[in-house]
Amino acid sequence: MIEADVVIVGGGPAGCATALTLMQRGLSAVVISTSAKSKKPTETAVPVLAQILRALNAEDALRGCEPCYGICSGWGRKVPALQPSIIDPFGHAWFIHRSRFDDYLQHATREVGTIWLHERARSVDFDADGVCVTTTATPVRARWLVAATGSPAWLARITGQKQLSLDTLIAFWGYLPITLEARLLFVEPTDYGWWYLCPADGEQAVACFVTDPQSARALRVADVHIWNKLILQTMLIRPLKCQSSSRFLHAAPVGLSALPRKYGHRWIAVGDAAAKLDPIGSSGTIAALDSGQRAAHAIADALQGSFERAEGYDRWNSALVQKFARQRDRHYELEGSRRIGGFWSRRLSDAA
Repeated sequence: MIEADVVIVGGGPAGCATALTLMQRGLSAVVISTSAKSKKPTETAVPVLAQILRALNAEDALRGCEPCYGICSGWGRKVPALQPSIIDPFGHAWFIHRSRFDDYLQHATREVGTIWLHERARSVDFDADGVCVTTTATPVRARWLVAATGSPAWLARITGQKQLSLDTLIAFWGYLPITLEARLLFVEPTDYGWWYLCPADGEQAVACFVTDPQSARALRVADVHIWNKLILQTMLIRPLKCQSSSRFLHAAPVGLSALPRKYGHRWIAVGDAAAKLDPIGSSGTIAALDSGQRAAHAIADALQGSFERAEGYDRWNSALVQKFARQRDRHYELEGSRRIGGFWSRRLSDAA
């Protein structure tokens, strides 16, 4: 059995940020994460990403990113408009190539002495003094549990909570064999959802279609041939004169969901395990890193007998979801007010 101050289930950005901050506070950590990696598309993040990584002593993870010099969006407009990053006083945003970014972040986490187990957590048992996590090979005993599993569902089962699902969406993405000369994020709404297009890692681009299950079934968008036909109908792809199509299609559930309680006796949830945010906000990775830092400080204080930060973390995370939901609703209302279709009417009815 391995013993540590904190056991973290999940090795994504939230789990790594938690471990790195715990080590800065002088606490030991074990990360339990399977070696299998799920495919993730390129994401975007606001300029503060560089500052957060510096605070974590993980600035090398920026080598898995590249600058995003603006957004060209047709949201709420008939004609797409460019918002260049040069007008942002905080600097340019970032494209996060998740595979390389996560590799650099995980390397930084192991370099500071975190124990990394490429295993799967099977069961969790709490007692008055801590928690025991049984894995596929090595049990771990710790004083505190961090859930960084990428979804609220796992911890909801363990803590007896009912996950709050505020909206369910699906992202379908593929890789196009084209090079985007303009390192911009392109966004385009359609009657059945919305697209984004941006540089991928290497000599290609990633295109992602976000829709809901009802529209996905109606369009049969899970068929790569139909997905390719749909993107060719968009305004964002026409100027690129793309002659080739994506050979494979990836899909993942997205949307907006959260745990009612993000902290309890000997446990805390971080990143998407606490609150999974709609990709429309481009804030998933930033929120994951930020929540990991905050949770680590809350745990360090709680182990010394002070729970103010832990209680504050729970309030902060709940407020984050509420604020994000309000901004998201206004964004969908802006586009939905000029469109007639099931996808948009369902978003508007959810907002009401």
